Amino acid sequence: MYKHIFVAIDDSRTSSKALDEAITLARLHGAVLEIAHAVDESMVQSFAPHGAALVDTGKLQHAILDGGRATLSEAVAKAVEAGVTPRERLLVSEDRHAADQIATAVTESGADLLVVGSHGRRGFRRLLLGSVAENLVRKIDISVLIVRGHA
Repeated sequence: MYKHIFVAIDDSRTSSKALDEAITLARLHGAVLEIAHAVDESMVQSFAPHGAALVDTGKLQHAILDGGRATLSEAVAKAVEAGVTPRERLLVSEDRHAADQIATAVTESGADLLVVGSHGRRGFRRLLLGSVAENLVRKIDISVLIVRGHA
């Protein structure tokens, strides 16, 4: 029986499916549900190499944070509508990848289950983009439920 379920989300349909699973499990087990979204601000730094900004990095950073807050807010509203009052956590870092941020937050939270979506990328696309879900399985020591997206 799970007592604390941690779900990591982004703004994808696969993530929405993972959130649905986490909400269902939290209700079934009477567990605490913690919803987190990781903002990787290192992308902002790539737009300003050697101090020569190609875009207004302040506006870009603000837009990324606003998007993260909106994604998290929608997920919290979905959980509340389903009868679960979740904890929410916006993770922000200028130099840490999303998987690293999530792994640290999971460990700090004391969760006993992580729910995360997997986009199911294969081949070259997976090589280029990496896999947050795969990295998390390697970085944490609790059970992980990987919810698959559409093929």
